[in-house]
Amino acid sequence: MLRTHVSPVVDALTPLSRADVASFALDLTEVQRDLDRLAEEALSAQSEGVSFATAVHDPRFPALREFHQGLRDALLVEVPRELEDWVQRLSADDTAAQEDVSGFYSRLFEHAYRPEGPAARGDTLSPISRSAALQSALSHLLLFEAVRLRLLVASWSSEEFESLGGEDTDVDAIACTETDALLCEPGLDDPRVRPMSVIVASASVALARDAAQRADVLRNAGEEEREQLRMRARLRSALRELRLPESVLLENALANLMGDRRVELTDLQADRPLALAGMSRQAMDQRISRGRRALAKPRRFWPSRRKPALFDLARN
Repeated sequence: MLRTHVSPVVDALTPLSRADVASFALDLTEVQRDLDRLAEEALSAQSEGVSFATAVHDPRFPALREFHQGLRDALLVEVPRELEDWVQRLSADDTAAQEDVSGFYSRLFEHAYRPEGPAARGDTLSPISRSAALQSALSHLLLFEAVRLRLLVASWSSEEFESLGGEDTDVDAIACTETDALLCEPGLDDPRVRPMSVIVASASVALARDAAQRADVLRNAGEEEREQLRMRARLRSALRELRLPESVLLENALANLMGDRRVELTDLQADRPLALAGMSRQAMDQRISRGRRALAKPRRFWPSRRKPALFDLARN
């Protein structure tokens, strides 16, 4: 396999790519090409002083946007049967599977850790320094996304955070702030410390603190506003129980009810390829129509997932 700037990060994926599943294997060559693009954009964002929480929504960084949205949607994709046992072991006490994941995070932390603080904007890098900078930027991005996914599972597992006005972008900001801070924390490279566990714990505390602050603010709000937030949280929670295409299409179709902006289906499809790639406009319209009718019926008629998604397994 061709060695590139991000090869050390790809090497860290090797234990995960085996997954102990004969019928499944990651194409690490393709993964490396994708990670090269992510690394370039991650380093560009850092060089411009743009936080990852902002960059992942910035059209100037299309690879970061697609990766960020794709990871979110991947939580709601039904897990292939050949991977279900391995994913369940990660959520249980399977030491070998957990050690592989822990080792992956430790390798990422080694590349991203900068106790001296972030590099100054506009620094000129030598070829060797640039390679190290790309590895560091990519590792930093992947750690941020891992923390963000943990927080999403926590915030989605009940309706509380969204009932208080919390958004996925607030989760992004919290994950980014905590990851940035702890990657500059002296002493976190102590071999007795599990850095990913520390970052996730700190981010979880920050999420709870944010929710408490929102609750304090809402005590002064009117009952109508609080009920609107509760209704939106219930609707979003229900939509996350559906198959991914219906979840994405109906969330957009019902955007006005949630105080969001509806987008054209062609734009939505381009923005959510994991959910909608390859579907015709007619097929999307039909799914929306059927989905609307189904939601008006008892829950057993909803277009729900037939198999568990990562979100279902992670929250159990």
